[in-house]
Amino acid sequence: MQLVSCTQSHNTQTLGPWLSFNWPAADSLFQHDNHWVGGDGAYSIDLGNERVLWLFGDSWIDPKGKGNRQNAVMVSNTLAIQRGYDPCSATIKFFWNQNKRKPDSYFPDDTIRYWPGHGIRVGETLLLFLMGVHSSDIGLGFEVKDWKAVLVTNPNDDPDNWEVEYSEAKSNRFQIIVGSGGVLQWENYIYAFSAKESDPKHDIYLVRWSIEKITEGQLDLMQWWCGDQIGWRNQAEDMNDVVPVFNNGQTEFTVHYDERDSVFVEIQSDGFGSAQIVRRTASSITGPWSEPETVFSPAQNQFPSIMIYQGKAHPYLIGADPVLSYCTNSFDFADHFLESWIYYPRFVRIHKSQP
Repeated sequence: MQLVSCTQSHNTQTLGPWLSFNWPAADSLFQHDNHWVGGDGAYSIDLGNERVLWLFGDSWIDPKGKGNRQNAVMVSNTLAIQRGYDPCSATIKFFWNQNKRKPDSYFPDDTIRYWPGHGIRVGETLLLFLMGVHSSDIGLGFEVKDWKAVLVTNPNDDPDNWEVEYSEAKSNRFQIIVGSGGVLQWENYIYAFSAKESDPKHDIYLVRWSIEKITEGQLDLMQWWCGDQIGWRNQAEDMNDVVPVFNNGQTEFTVHYDERDSVFVEIQSDGFGSAQIVRRTASSITGPWSEPETVFSPAQNQFPSIMIYQGKAHPYLIGADPVLSYCTNSFDFADHFLESWIYYPRFVRIHKSQP
């Protein structure tokens, strides 16, 4: 199976009011490190001063620095710092844990593995969410159902020197993974979109904290959205009234506010295996949210065993309105070694076409 040709193909699409383009020049940002040789996840957070934090899930690390996966080991999570907002001209440095004299996850595995959710910088505090990954005998062999929050008090430093505080999850009996989706600030609150992966409808819920509670590290004092009639309810109160803000979501996605159109925008992938990148909107952060509309169809969809997933937006990056990304993988694990292009995040530029 030869898949390489798709990576440099010119893919310009007009879908409804949207013009979308694949962006090979930006893709190369992730493809020229001799140690970090592939990963997924690809959440980003603007740290300010043209520094962007990237959070990756399972990542290939080549300890010999030969730039290939034949020598590589896979770790559960890694980070990177991008300098510059234009991915075509920015530099990037990757980070993982070397405490065991071999590559290891940046956020250490204990009894379970952790994949990154989203996060946000709040003043001098960086808030990150992690998703707990458990082995499973069904599906793809794993189940995501736990969460943990991380506070970094010196985010201006490189991750090698971060002071990291772990905040244990305040459990909820619904197995909602807080912070698995987009995290953003709106007015005086930090909002975290949160998936219920065990639900076949893939319902998405919304929690929030006041900014003061984040800076004080009081993450147990969260509120849950319970619908228009009830509004917000504290975690300590009856949780039976918690309702989703939309369904048919994904575990990972982003939400940002589009000032030009005065709407909140949700970006995700839609499909299992081959998939599209879709967009929802809402005038209020709690909804109602529109039905998803397709904004990009990846060229890689045509290839057997392909897996397209983790569609996300990166609105502070330069080059589109906004810059999107998605991840590529294969149901055939051998493709990781046979096809050098696979298992890297891919960039997409979208623009609203003129009426």
